[in-house]
Amino acid sequence: MSKKKRNKFDGSFTGIEHNLVNSESFKNLSVYTKWLYMEFKLRFHGDNRYNIIFPYQEAIKIMNVRTFIKCRNKLIENGLIDIVKRGGFYNQPAIYGLSDRWKQFGKKDFVKKDIRKIEYL
Repeated sequence: MSKKKRNKFDGSFTGIEHNLVNSESFKNLSVYTKWLYMEFKLRFHGDNRYNIIFPYQEAIKIMNVRTFIKCRNKLIENGLIDIVKRGGFYNQPAIYGLSDRWKQFGKKDFVKKDIRKIEYL
């Protein structure tokens, strides 16, 4: 009887579905935008799909603030993430959520989100 070899991971990890990687929504993203999506996925712990907090103080550790905003907006446009609540009022961070809108990207059923119309905390 042979023993099964187990992979040992140090710490947490995240994965991306093959359907997402092969989608038009993901293919037209820049490298920085894809990296930012990975950062959002790293903050997802299984029970906080629509409660991901990513403050600017953490964003500037990995990229320029302008790059963060540009990439974040592209992720929202392509249906990968949504802003649940906008931050900024009394230094409240924005709350994001992982979205499945990317599955309809490029189709007439795709729901576009306007960042300016999302309410503040």
